[in-house]
Amino acid sequence: MLDDDHHAAIETFYLRIASSPEEFSRIIRPQNAEDWLLRFQADTITRHMRIQRNMRTRAQQRGLDTLLIEEHASDFTEYLSYLPEYEKLLCEDIPRRYILTNNYDAMCLQTDFGKVIIVSEVLRYFLYFMNLAVSDVPGVPDDVRDSALRIAMRTMLLSETLDFDMDPRGAVPKPVDAALKAMVNWQMKFIVGHEFAHHILCHDESGQLQLSKTHRFSDGEDIGEVVGYLRQHAQEFEADWHSISVVDSKPTQQRLFVGGVSFLLALYVFETLAAEIDPAFGSINTHPQTTTRVRKLLEAFNDDPDLHIEDMPSILENYDHLCEAVLDQYREAPDNFTFYGSIYLGSWRGPVRVDRVDF
Repeated sequence: MLDDDHHAAIETFYLRIASSPEEFSRIIRPQNAEDWLLRFQADTITRHMRIQRNMRTRAQQRGLDTLLIEEHASDFTEYLSYLPEYEKLLCEDIPRRYILTNNYDAMCLQTDFGKVIIVSEVLRYFLYFMNLAVSDVPGVPDDVRDSALRIAMRTMLLSETLDFDMDPRGAVPKPVDAALKAMVNWQMKFIVGHEFAHHILCHDESGQLQLSKTHRFSDGEDIGEVVGYLRQHAQEFEADWHSISVVDSKPTQQRLFVGGVSFLLALYVFETLAAEIDPAFGSINTHPQTTTRVRKLLEAFNDDPDLHIEDMPSILENYDHLCEAVLDQYREAPDNFTFYGSIYLGSWRGPVRVDRVDF
């Protein structure tokens, strides 16, 4: 009887987030990989109240009846448009979707219904605030950069509440916002290309694959979500390289390279902090060391003079200094990184808003 009540309660939640009987039926009884992906998204929304509230706000802002919103789909379609015809044909029918979920992975995942690609929106938020912290976009006050760096780290640690649609943390001037989003778009296309590369290169057919369900940093709850594959490190390096090299256009290759390296360097800062907070982080990380991934990319594209790889030693040194600064901040006040809640963009915060009153 308890099981029946539990299922009835879950179905009630699904009814609240679906836009039609057809969408509800697809969630309850998935028939294909597209349906499986919808069900996965529905489960993340029903499992976390903060995510559910955020998605409801997003639906209201867009005038939609469903909470199963397909956001940033252009990242996938635009990346596919860069591919040669054969690779495009291999990939274009794979269901894929950004999902706001309580982990930070991107995955090319084999399900009972076929392949899907899932990209966590956490990565987009992380990169947006990381770019705000470290990019050379003019006119950003130092206190805003400092706050943005902490928000970026906290977002990946899952201590920053995932409610940016309701509470965007501040008012970023439109020119700055546009510049940051342009950077994020190329960083995310590198990530998307990396996942498509796993499929193109048949990495999912290896007998060495293991599915990792190890929990990420969270506020102590059992998140119970798929995290990703523990792949051979050589496959990860190959997917990084292939996501760029498969593209025919040289200017597009260069933008993907810059996006990929800047993403990996941002990830390097987070992983340095994560290892300080939890020395066991290395054992739950499903990818090889980020510094090694950067070095492999630099070696692979060393012959391209337009990439100015000779500047990378000084850039890497700057990121080493940034890692030390973040560690110093954490050691001085660890709660600033680990308490569950929200922090704001310093002098760009704007009016103070109260949770469940103003949003």
